Amino acid sequence: MKLKVSFICGLLSLFAFNGTAQDLVDTNFEKEKPHEALIYPNPLSGEKFIVKSASKIKKVEVVNVIGKSINRTVNDNYALHELPIYIGNCDKGIYLVKVSFDDNKSIIKKLLVK
Repeated sequence: MKLKVSFICGLLSLFAFNGTAQDLVDTNFEKEKPHEALIYPNPLSGEKFIVKSASKIKKVEVVNVIGKSINRTVNDNYALHELPIYIGNCDKGIYLVKVSFDDNKSIIKKLLVK
């Protein structure tokens, strides 16, 4: 009995198999997962938000839409996966939060201040 299967894996990868089931081979590839971070509360109506990640956070920088730095917090204890960020009385608007990790990779998230 022939089994026809098509696989689509990931955003950029396409794998296709058209053959018999015994032709399938488990390659057991592990893909590197990108760093992720959760920012909450978002939208923010106070002066403090939390950055939480499964990866170790090295530093967090908050900038406004024209690139002016509002806050830069360096995490001296790389073991922390959760970091409180105080931005004081910021104007309402959209801010960019750059989260850098202990392996020097970083991501940028949006933060809405009400």
